[in-house]
Amino acid sequence: MAWKNRRNLTGVSLCTALLAVGVASCGGDPSKTVDAPIVLGNGKSVILISIDSLRADFTTPYGHTPIFAPEEETTPFLAKLAKEGVLFEHTSAAAPWTLPSHVSMLSGMNPVEHGIRSRKYAIHEDIDLISNVFQNAGYKTGGFFTAPFLHPSWGFGRGFDVYIPSADYLGTIEAGAALAAHGKSELVEEIHASSHTDNRTGEQAIDHAVQWLEHDKTYEEPFFLFVHLWDPHYDYFPPEEYRKQFLPNDDGSVKGDELMLPDREPSAQELEVLKALYEAEIRYTDDQIKRLYEQLEAWGLADDVVFAVVSDHGDEFMEHGNRGHHLTLKEEVMNVPMIIHAPGLIDGNQRVQASVSITDISPTLIDLAELPAWTDRTGQSLRPLWEDEDTDREVAMDLLRPTKKIQLLGYRYGMKKGILNVPQRRVRVFDLEMDPGELNSPEPFLMNSDNPFVVATINFHTRMLEFSHDVENVSETPAMKESLNALGYTDDVSNDDEDDEK
Repeated sequence: MAWKNRRNLTGVSLCTALLAVGVASCGGDPSKTVDAPIVLGNGKSVILISIDSLRADFTTPYGHTPIFAPEEETTPFLAKLAKEGVLFEHTSAAAPWTLPSHVSMLSGMNPVEHGIRSRKYAIHEDIDLISNVFQNAGYKTGGFFTAPFLHPSWGFGRGFDVYIPSADYLGTIEAGAALAAHGKSELVEEIHASSHTDNRTGEQAIDHAVQWLEHDKTYEEPFFLFVHLWDPHYDYFPPEEYRKQFLPNDDGSVKGDELMLPDREPSAQELEVLKALYEAEIRYTDDQIKRLYEQLEAWGLADDVVFAVVSDHGDEFMEHGNRGHHLTLKEEVMNVPMIIHAPGLIDGNQRVQASVSITDISPTLIDLAELPAWTDRTGQSLRPLWEDEDTDREVAMDLLRPTKKIQLLGYRYGMKKGILNVPQRRVRVFDLEMDPGELNSPEPFLMNSDNPFVVATINFHTRMLEFSHDVENVSETPAMKESLNALGYTDDVSNDDEDDEK
């Protein structure tokens, strides 16, 4: 179903469109009377927003000042949410790329636990997601995604009444079929190439989410809504008005795709402009989230909805000689924003200092809805940290890229961080209080070192192996791998393993 014309999809037309995509379900015969489902818990509606590639230190509530437009703010709406809710200062992504981090975000499991450390694996059928929990509790559930790696092929559609691609480059029948088929085609190449340049995917996703909430007045019933927003992901092509806002003296010489050009590195001056374009993408995304919230206000729901915003990872701008993500476990790509706004449940203007993970966000939302907690995974509700004691949590991080011979396992507890290089069998320990930018690279310890934090790192990951779960294979042809490789989503695929996202 092509949605480029932005038709007002309401009533039967919305249902028909969702069914046409092939990844949604709609109600039965409208002539039949159906008893309303019994809703468990407190009936609080919940919205979870995931912003792709957003690092914490580029957002307003985490102290960022725009480079060329210091009078502007990148995320004034997130700042409002933080002032009225709780902000987590030291949240770590589960992995430095989209697929495993989102599995962790929605399942409450770290990557070693759920096993989706590579694009070739899908979520095992017996792992339920937060959407399953709310659906089973009688909630309406809707999901709207704007990135290829959120496609149902990897298992993300489960538990949703409606789960659809919500960007023009993804939102066609043909696009959904091509991605699901995992075959090589010109359309697949077009889809992935467009993912870097479609500069208004945020408003498309919010439009579809609002249309779903309006359909049959879903907003009047308890609902769980998940929206994934893609725009801050490179390349950086913000809408023109946002480019002017953050680059007031722009000469147009930097287009926005220079960060990842394979044949050259951007200059220091180009990097500053690219960061400003990244800021513009972030502000555009913040404005779209604000638009959704304002619709809640128009319906009189803003004070009755749990509203959470988090990111899956950040981007690197040569801080340690790297560009983009999926290369390291450094703070610029692993420290992400996480904010929860829940009037009546969370007192405002709270900032949690403890080390936490995005793996904890779904258990927290389940707790705030007073639904039964998961007991078979490591993610835990964060409620005790703002209600009782702000105590550090043990945090897992993961990066597996076999063809680059990269296998890193990260462990954070408080302001200490250990990175285990598995092939080298060595651990680097960082003191983030003394060296928040990880600029001083310490000498690595051998795995059998008696350094207390090395021992803690090894012991933690040994325990995590006990929680590892079965996975399912995603059927991907060599031609598909080659196609994605050419488009920048893989870069050196072997027959045995593949890289996933550049």
